[in-house]
Amino acid sequence: MKKLRIAVLSSNLLRTPPEANFVPKGFSGAPEKIMYWITEEMVKKGHDVTLFASGDSSTSAKLIAVSNKASSLDEEIGAVNHVEMEHLLISKCYKMAKLGEFDLIHSIFDTRSAYYAGLVNVPTISTLHSPLEGIKKIVLSKLPDSQYYVSISNAQRKLLPELNYVSTIYHGIDLQTFAFSQSDSGGMIFVGRVIPSKGVAEAVSIANKLKKKLYILGDYGLEHEEYWKKSILPFIDNKIITHAGFLNPEELLKYYQEAKLFLFPIQWEEPFGLVMIESMASGTPVVAFARGSVPEVVKDGETGFIVNSTDEDKRGDFIIKKTGIEGLCEAVERIYAMPPDEYKKMRLACRKHVEENFTIEKMVEGYERVYEKVIGYNK
Repeated sequence: MKKLRIAVLSSNLLRTPPEANFVPKGFSGAPEKIMYWITEEMVKKGHDVTLFASGDSSTSAKLIAVSNKASSLDEEIGAVNHVEMEHLLISKCYKMAKLGEFDLIHSIFDTRSAYYAGLVNVPTISTLHSPLEGIKKIVLSKLPDSQYYVSISNAQRKLLPELNYVSTIYHGIDLQTFAFSQSDSGGMIFVGRVIPSKGVAEAVSIANKLKKKLYILGDYGLEHEEYWKKSILPFIDNKIITHAGFLNPEELLKYYQEAKLFLFPIQWEEPFGLVMIESMASGTPVVAFARGSVPEVVKDGETGFIVNSTDEDKRGDFIIKKTGIEGLCEAVERIYAMPPDEYKKMRLACRKHVEENFTIEKMVEGYERVYEKVIGYNK
């Protein structure tokens, strides 16, 4: 493939790459992490890459910024007002594109770059990191062809199938960061934002019902403080339910490696779920509802168990026939009851599944193919 001049349009909200201690409550940092990996790998492949991000970001690419530090760390801006600064960053990118400085733009945004993409001849590829619902669905339905879209799961496309999709590319992770382990001494874990859609209260209910330890690894945003106070906090006893908060990568890895299983009773159409592959890479199987990307990411019976959320909403004929909380409880008990050799086999299968399908290398190869395809479309 010929070497390209690529603009990677990332966020001004967080510094790139995001660091656990500087991610505001209510944000994950996952999209910024993915764009960082793509940027670094494209530089290694010899492409001329320009990263549009906050001025305190670290990158091997050329860095273009409109602020000295991330909006979330700037007292005059803050996470609440970061969108205005991001429009400033996006505008800067498209002004340079109009001058012919790039062959293509790869955007972290969906709607925000869609407003600008049609104003230049340089193609924009937008990776859809969020569910296509609410205002996003309304806006993008009116601008379906202004960008080329990469979905992060096939399930993500269902809410807006008419978009100009060019590929589905699953997220990848750095396998050296998530080392495999055969340990399973740490009980169950939940990793993610402590919000209703992630099913944290359901995970707490399952843990208490089965008397199995659950570690909640993540925090809530201010808009979900009431949910935290009513549905989670009263059950934290540091015996069955423990809240460890938002952890740095080294601490998080230890929980991933030592967990018996990852409990993921999601209540929404999860577009991907980076935490699932981080868990499986570490050797820890996943027990999750069959919503969103879960059936594309987890291999039922091999890397965990998938459970239909209700009798009325069956997404597949999975091994566990019970649905809802009862089905998740059965899946959890089945994993705890596995003979050591069988459980070891499942942990090995988890790692192999990630090695074969969800690495940074595989993800970046997918994006290179998309870049080549889109450049071909625009000749």
